[in-house]
Amino acid sequence: MKAKINESEPKRVHKSAGQREDEILFAASQVFADRGYQRADVQAIADLACVGKGTVYRYFSTKEVLFKAAMHYQLNLLVSRLEVVRDNHLEPLSRLYEMMRVFLKYFDQHPETIELFVHERAEFGREIMPIYFQLKNEESHKWLFIFADIQQHYPVRPELSTEEMSSLCGELLHGSLYMTMAKQPPVTAVSRLEQVFSFYIHGIMQIDDPLKLIQRQ
Repeated sequence: MKAKINESEPKRVHKSAGQREDEILFAASQVFADRGYQRADVQAIADLACVGKGTVYRYFSTKEVLFKAAMHYQLNLLVSRLEVVRDNHLEPLSRLYEMMRVFLKYFDQHPETIELFVHERAEFGREIMPIYFQLKNEESHKWLFIFADIQQHYPVRPELSTEEMSSLCGELLHGSLYMTMAKQPPVTAVSRLEQVFSFYIHGIMQIDDPLKLIQRQ
């Protein structure tokens, strides 16, 4: 007699190594953001990812390696969204405006990423450059043409290089995130987009109303 199949038992779903790794990194991002580096327990991460603790260590040899991988995972999500805008907008200022919007909106949707920044600073202090700035420096050459296009089409202050324009833009956006977190009552980061954009453009150009230059979609 054939054994009767229990229809109520969940079927085991096969997942690729990449899918499993992403699930662990997503879970790690949530747990590290919520509890901080020291208080985060690898077992809690494993439980959230629905894997065994040993599986987590099979992918990531130490808790520190896992934390840093989670940081890279979150920032790669941001970069992938920025790349879509970068590659699909041709008008220079509209491209920059939309990239600023995507950047700020990402952190509204993923506040855990900012928490990871804070915990990274608290745990590792000044011993290393923060991962956000490491990636920014390593990838900067992929974004400079955005500012070169603005220089070519608009009256940018002649003493500014594309590197300086890029750096100032990044610093302004990064600082805006932390200022938004401190505001009471709370506001979204993306709600400050026009203010941040206008401030930036007024800093690199002499234009009365920079928002008039934007090609609205």
